[in-house]
Amino acid sequence: MSETTVTAATKKEESGSLTKKEIRLDLLFGSLWRNKKKYVLPLVITFVVTSLLVVCIPRYYTVKVTLAPEASIGGGENGLSSLANMAGINLSTMNSSDAIIPMFYPDVMSSTDFVVPLLAEKVKTADGEFEGTVADYLAKHQKAAWWNLALGWVVNKLKPAEDAPVGKPKPLWDVNPKALTKRQERMVEGLARSVGSVVDKKTDVITISATAQDPQVAAQLAEIATTHLQEFIITYRTKKAKNDLEHYQQLYREAETEYHKTQREYAAYADSHQDVVQSSFRMKEQALENELQLAFNQYSQLKQQVQLSEAKVMERTPAFTVIQNATVPTRPSGPKRMFTVLAFLVLCFLGTSVWILVKDPQVKF
Repeated sequence: MSETTVTAATKKEESGSLTKKEIRLDLLFGSLWRNKKKYVLPLVITFVVTSLLVVCIPRYYTVKVTLAPEASIGGGENGLSSLANMAGINLSTMNSSDAIIPMFYPDVMSSTDFVVPLLAEKVKTADGEFEGTVADYLAKHQKAAWWNLALGWVVNKLKPAEDAPVGKPKPLWDVNPKALTKRQERMVEGLARSVGSVVDKKTDVITISATAQDPQVAAQLAEIATTHLQEFIITYRTKKAKNDLEHYQQLYREAETEYHKTQREYAAYADSHQDVVQSSFRMKEQALENELQLAFNQYSQLKQQVQLSEAKVMERTPAFTVIQNATVPTRPSGPKRMFTVLAFLVLCFLGTSVWILVKDPQVKF
């Protein structure tokens, strides 16, 4: 056999193998069309089951509050700041001497020390059926899917019961962040997941979000979380300045007392020795006058220092501009029931199609 004949045979075999590996779309669609009735039962079952399951999931509402922080970069750096923002670099954060910069605020809001005080705040549902603390709302007025309730019932039956508190039971919001019970830990973790924040790296704009099953409670939670975060930031940034102010105020009060005491001593001595001309008495009067002047100087300097410290506290106190207030939502943010049902129907359709093609003897892969 010549070389030309062998080459032609080889090409023919390769062509035949490639032809065998080709996917005949007409055969696939023909098979699916012939078995179209097999889609009915799986799709109906999927639609009914998914709809029943999705309906059991409680709806929730999400509210967002947007805060704009004060600018901390001087006017001479505006051009450099703009270029840095285009590159995703925030010069105000880099130049800040604070240990807790805005990028750490989400971690602060998820901490136990931040979440626990929120439990004692008051909220009210939109229908007016509940008005009380956040802790009572989370513990007694939360809906759950039936499978979560069943799972919780089983877990409660299997795990050992917690010891009953001795004496009068404490309110649910009375929580020690350093010694949480299992129930309190679950409550704190749930509230931490419901309240959070996101910080824009370029502008330091803070977006605080709160989620609850009641729209009005969600709005109130967002306002409460915003207020607590503002108080935390103000307390942190002004802590050193306030400590300095308290220190100078204490020194100022002591200097004021000493000044008035020296003033009375000098006045009493001067009034009682008006007609005395002896040098010893005049020297005593001059010494008292010098002490009075020194006390006045110290009193005056500390008074100025107190005023400067007060101005420093005002300077360190950040100003917050609320871009988006908390508003009661009119539509739930989840769960997306129609989207969930459609997604499962698509999966069911694809799965049924694969099953039909695998079982069809006329289709060979």
